[in-house]
Amino acid sequence: FFSAKRRPAGRRPARRAPLCPFSPLLSMFGLPGGFGSRGFQDSFRCHSVSLLAAEQQRDASRLEYSDKIILPPSCLEKLAQLEIQYPMMFQIANPRAMERKLHCGVLEFIAQEGMAYLPYWMMENLRVSEGDIIQLRSVNLNKGSYVKLQPQLTDFIKISNPKVVLEQSLRNFSALTKGQTFRILYNKKKYDIGVVEVKRHGGDFAPGQPQAVCIIETDMQLDFEAPADYVEPPRPAKTPTPPSASPLSKSPVLQPMGAPVLDGDSSEEEEAAPSFIGSGFRLDGKAIKPPKAKASPAAQGGQAVGGGSGEAAATRLGVRIGPSGEVLSGAAPSGGQTLGGGAGGAAGGGGSL
Repeated sequence: FFSAKRRPAGRRPARRAPLCPFSPLLSMFGLPGGFGSRGFQDSFRCHSVSLLAAEQQRDASRLEYSDKIILPPSCLEKLAQLEIQYPMMFQIANPRAMERKLHCGVLEFIAQEGMAYLPYWMMENLRVSEGDIIQLRSVNLNKGSYVKLQPQLTDFIKISNPKVVLEQSLRNFSALTKGQTFRILYNKKKYDIGVVEVKRHGGDFAPGQPQAVCIIETDMQLDFEAPADYVEPPRPAKTPTPPSASPLSKSPVLQPMGAPVLDGDSSEEEEAAPSFIGSGFRLDGKAIKPPKAKASPAAQGGQAVGGGSGEAAATRLGVRIGPSGEVLSGAAPSGGQTLGGGAGGAAGGGGSL
C-alpha cells in the first residue's frame, strides 16, 4: 500500500535543524543546553571610575589603583546563567586596535546599562577616551608563577623597600598581562610599573595566546628590571698618570739638593750671645756689691809640677819622703821641697813626689 522511493546510492539524508524559536537569542548569550556553549561577550561604553566616585562621593583611590572594573547589573544575570569559573576574569579590547588587550577582574555590578567604568590607567593602555566603545569577554586564566616588572621612574627604587610596597599594592589586582603598564599609589605619589615577562603554572603559553596570568591566591616569584629612565653613569676613562703627577716625584729624596753655600760664617766662629745683659737689684734696696775676682792658681803660691807654681794640694803628689828616705804619712815638715824645684813648707829639706 505504500510506495517507497529509493534514494540514490552515495547520498545521505540531510539533517534537519531543531525547531527552536529562541535559538538565535540563546546563541547570542552563549547559553548551554545543546545550542553551543560560549563565554560572556558584550560591548560597552567606557568611562573612568573617577566619574562614578564623584557621583557617589566615594574614595577614588580604592577604585583607581586596581584592575577591577564596574559593570551593569544585567551582566551579573547573564554571568549567573553561564558556566563561569571563579574568580571572574575578563579580557578588554579596543575594537579600533585589537592588538591592545588587557585582563582584569570585576568589583561591582552597579553601573548604568550599556556602560562600564574602568581605572584611568587601563584606558591609557587601551588608548580609549571617555565614551569610546570597548569589547569585553570572559576568560579563564592560569595561576602565575613568575613575573618581571619594570618601574618607569628611578624614584621608585629610591623607596626604602620597593619590593614590599609592590607586593602590598598587587593585592588590589587580579591579573597581569605582558606589555601592560599599571599604576600604584604610595605616600601620595603615583608610580607606573610595566610588566616585562609573565610565566604561568602548567607550561608555556600557546602560540597566539595572550600572555596573561591570574595573581589571586598564588605563590609567584617577583623580579625587577632596571627602571625605564635609568641611565648608567659613564665610567671615567683610564688615562696613564704622567711622571710629574706621581706622588714620588714630590719626595725630597728624588729632588736635587743643589750646591752647598760656603759664603756664610761657620757655626764654630759664631760668638755665644750673652744670657743676661741687664742689671739686677736687691729687695732690701741696698746697693749691690761688685763680685770678687777669683784668684788665679798661680797667685796662691807653690810651683806646679813641671816648673809652674800653684796650690800644693793641687800640684803635689800624695807621697812624701823625709831627709833620711823614709815615707812621711802626715803633713810635710818645714824645709821640704816639692818636685820640680818649687819652694814649699816641707821641713828638713825633704822633697815630695
